[in-house]
Amino acid sequence: MATEKMKSLVYKTKANDVDEKGIVTVAVNGIGVKDSQGDISMPGSFNKTLAENIGKMRWFLNHKTDQLLGVPLSGKEEDGNLIMVGQLNLEKQMGRDVLADYKLFAENGRTLEHSIGVSAIKRDKDDKSKVLEWKMWEYSTLTAWGANPQTFLVGIKSASREQVEEAARLLSKAAEGKYGHSDERLNSFDMELKKLLKALDGGNIVKCPYCGQDFDYDQQPEHSFSTQVLELASQYAHWMVDGVVYEEMQKLAPEIQAEVMAVLQAVNIMKADGALVTEQKNAIELYTEKNIQDAMTYVRCPHCWNRVYKTMTVIGQSAEPTAKEDEPSGDTHGKSEEETGGEAKEEKAAGGTFDLMKLGDCFES
Repeated sequence: MATEKMKSLVYKTKANDVDEKGIVTVAVNGIGVKDSQGDISMPGSFNKTLAENIGKMRWFLNHKTDQLLGVPLSGKEEDGNLIMVGQLNLEKQMGRDVLADYKLFAENGRTLEHSIGVSAIKRDKDDKSKVLEWKMWEYSTLTAWGANPQTFLVGIKSASREQVEEAARLLSKAAEGKYGHSDERLNSFDMELKKLLKALDGGNIVKCPYCGQDFDYDQQPEHSFSTQVLELASQYAHWMVDGVVYEEMQKLAPEIQAEVMAVLQAVNIMKADGALVTEQKNAIELYTEKNIQDAMTYVRCPHCWNRVYKTMTVIGQSAEPTAKEDEPSGDTHGKSEEETGGEAKEEKAAGGTFDLMKLGDCFES
């Protein structure tokens, strides 16, 4: 049977054993559990690759092939998990920082997330969702969480205030410097903690939907659209109802078209979480005068210079706390960079969500 395309299976750590010499034992995948793409790793599915390919496997940071963390030493299926033992390269600052991350999370009752790069070799003939044999290429320690709901880090708008405060406490402990993080990492902790505390205090921390950068909206000079553009944007709902959007937009100069659509996009992000309006009644509700006015001001992202609106606040005045969820979901499957062809780098960040003030990014070397 032909080898399938490589994919990435993300898994919340079930074991977290690390010593001062950098020997790390972690569970990187579950056995007998259906992932979000419907695959089930059957018992014994990793035995052959562990026996034959362990010497060729790699241990990366966030699946980045230019960030080799260390060397896999051994692996085995045990108690419903794929357990890997590896040696961190402590000659690299990156390795020392990741070791500090493991210790930080372990001491605070948390676990890092991991992912494996695998290709299906053999499936059950009667049930194709059951993988009987995998070929494993690598496993990664993940610090850029967010895509997988099993992680401790959650989108701020779906988190309770208690969860956010707990994240702030973790950052505070990390910033104390007792785990062995580099000065650069400690500075990142301090910067992110300040932003998080400001957001909790009602400040406007926003996320750029183009590059994913988060920053303090109030620290950037604010701009607004002209009255003409706002008036045209407010007419959009009526154009949709009358079925004349195309004709009316064609009457506008290209630069005005772009301005109008920018306002409407900001309203969409604010009111519909980035979704396109598909029904007339939704259009009327969405493009009210109040919503248009709320979306009229913007600042320039200090990272990529695209427009970022106050409505893109990720926590603070516009955050809506929800019930705390202690139990992870069943979604343990994410796409690898190879599977997406790198297209993820080109996609816009999800509007209105936030990976805990980029806490994952500040853990990166």
